[in-house]
Amino acid sequence: MSICKNCGKVGSDVYCSHCGQKLAVERITIGYIWHGLVHFFIHIEKGFLYTSWQMLKAPGRIAINFIGGKRKNYQTPVSYFLIWNAAYILLIYILEKSFGENKVVDFTGYFGETEKTKYALSHLNIILAALLPLQALYTYLFLMHKWYNYLEALVTIFYGIGTVLLLQFVFVSLAIPVYMLSGKSVDIRYSDILKILFIGWLVFDLAKLLPLKHKILRSVIVLILTFATFTMWRAFVYPRVAELFFK
Repeated sequence: MSICKNCGKVGSDVYCSHCGQKLAVERITIGYIWHGLVHFFIHIEKGFLYTSWQMLKAPGRIAINFIGGKRKNYQTPVSYFLIWNAAYILLIYILEKSFGENKVVDFTGYFGETEKTKYALSHLNIILAALLPLQALYTYLFLMHKWYNYLEALVTIFYGIGTVLLLQFVFVSLAIPVYMLSGKSVDIRYSDILKILFIGWLVFDLAKLLPLKHKILRSVIVLILTFATFTMWRAFVYPRVAELFFK
């Protein structure tokens, strides 16, 4: 018989029948911390990288599978989005510290004036999070509302925007050898081509799995609304909001 160190209940099994924690709790040692790190990276390898690859191959199918309950092999949508967001911001930070600001990739004016663009890049999760609800609304209204609820459409968008960040990460990574060989920076606006292609692929792949009428028309409407919203936000709304922080 052992006493659970978490809830204080008495138990005789491996796990506490009251709270589920292991009854035999090991001390915090270097081995314990190392085991935690290894477990984390194994989990990333099995779930995160697999999800990333599958999102490039069949993004609509992955979203439908996860919503439908096939979740064991996939990274959860919010953590998938946050991991790629963090990886992208970290890569930009490392490049700026290593080569200088706007040397490898030129972000000049992408989110407005210099300070506003720098703020947007360092707080990209907030900038994108402001757009997620609207993009999910378009997907829900024109594609998914007969079979799925709004939050399930939001799951699809978390996966989609997470993969956009993956493509941004790849784009910036490929810009490194370009800069080292030519000494010229690559304009970040070229990466918009990847965004358009992938979001188009996501929307059409999702639409083809649903018994919709006028699939192409509905998909085109979602694409137009999505990119119009992003463009308006990036070029007009965010610069006005950012002025509140730079007065």
